[in-house]
Amino acid sequence: MKKLNTIALFICVIFAFNSCKSTKNTTVEVAKVIPYFSFATLDRKPFVKNSLDTVRTKLFFYFNSECDHCQKQGKWLSKEIDVFKDLEMIFISYEQKDAIREYRDKYSFTQENITFVEDYRLTFSNLFGAETFPSILIYSKKGKLIKSFKEETKVSEIWEVIQ
Repeated sequence: MKKLNTIALFICVIFAFNSCKSTKNTTVEVAKVIPYFSFATLDRKPFVKNSLDTVRTKLFFYFNSECDHCQKQGKWLSKEIDVFKDLEMIFISYEQKDAIREYRDKYSFTQENITFVEDYRLTFSNLFGAETFPSILIYSKKGKLIKSFKEETKVSEIWEVIQ
């Protein structure tokens, strides 16, 4: 009987711990300024904070090529890509370069203002506070956060922020 009570107590403790854990708010705050980072372009060149230009607003797009929401976001962005011609766009994924290239090619993201990078150290999410796919973070020319979008975002909503 004592053994049964110990097991029951153990199970109650596990359930209590898990229920507390699931209700805990674990939201990571989006970086207010662009932090130092180190990624690699698809041609294996380093891409760091100093690689960003200083004259354009920046749009960081965090995606996963297998994510249905990222597919939808890619489709929306590609249809109206000319709206973003004055921005510096950085598309980031932790996937292998081949998967990133396939995504780029599928949506014809070949504009000169778009750079695709691999987050080979898996640091983007923690550094920038991007918790979901897709995430879009818009920073000013001076590197200050203007707006962040989590999940699918219509181009018109993004456009309102960058105008």
